[in-house]
Amino acid sequence: MNQKTYPPETAGRKMIENVPLAFSKEKILDVKKRLFEKMEEFETINYIYVVNQDKKLLGVFSVKEVFRKPEENKVEEIMQTEVIKARPYTDQERIALLALKYNLKAIPVVDKEEHFLGVVTSDTILDILHSEHIEDILRSAGVHNSVYFPSKVMKTPVGILAKARIPWLIIGLLGGILGAQIANFFETPLQTHFALVAFIPLMVYMADAVGTQTQTLIARNLALDLGFSFKKYLLKEIKVSLLIALILGIFLSIISILWYRLLFLGLILGISLFLTIITAIFIGSLIPYLLQKFKQDPAIGSGPFATIITDICSLGIYFSVATILLKFFR
Repeated sequence: MNQKTYPPETAGRKMIENVPLAFSKEKILDVKKRLFEKMEEFETINYIYVVNQDKKLLGVFSVKEVFRKPEENKVEEIMQTEVIKARPYTDQERIALLALKYNLKAIPVVDKEEHFLGVVTSDTILDILHSEHIEDILRSAGVHNSVYFPSKVMKTPVGILAKARIPWLIIGLLGGILGAQIANFFETPLQTHFALVAFIPLMVYMADAVGTQTQTLIARNLALDLGFSFKKYLLKEIKVSLLIALILGIFLSIISILWYRLLFLGLILGISLFLTIITAIFIGSLIPYLLQKFKQDPAIGSGPFATIITDICSLGIYFSVATILLKFFR
């Protein structure tokens, strides 16, 4: 299968084919001779891949071993049979993870029958890490378009650049309008207790800050960790959220009571912040997970979409708690 027939950003598209190969029964001397004879043909020589007559991958060894081991030794004596490898349709981000996780300079690519297809080299892995990093930064800002890559932005027309940014800004605008309607619905307690208005930015900020932390951590784990268990992570995150919410809620209650000399305000702020933080962490965990289930990059969940939902929920919680508790302090 031709390399260009594989989808973009997959191992099949990123791999090269001209690499050193060897047979398990060969002597190291034979491998060494072939290396010198075909040195200019190889695109990389970090590793030598061991295959059989059908070109099925059997093992791998470093090119350094060729010069360290006795020339009469056979390849099967020095090769590693447990090979970290990828399929041609494996996402490029997973390839980079494998290389980092196992400290490898290249990742071999094989098909379902274990036939050797090629190798993703260290240079390509560095390019992948760079492009994925830029892509994640853009997505976190709500820009899901490659036109904002540094190499393209100066060459792209203004209209196209604006088009790439407007969709999420419109959604953010609609979210802001909905937040205003929520505030309008709770107009009475806000008018009678103006101190509540002063703490709206604090509630929204804390929800965003905690939510962003959670989204970033879980999005990267979902995208990169092959053995990641969402259920176990969520249980752990619930415990963490309860502790964080309890500490910050009590701290805010004490500060507000001492500062304003109003018990009801301290209770409203403390309880609201407690519930807001728990909600923000839950949303920050759930959205990336759902995105992954729908075959989307979970890193998108760390962007404006989750922030809008978190902001609306934080306002709803704050005003609801205020309305309920104020009835007991009349």
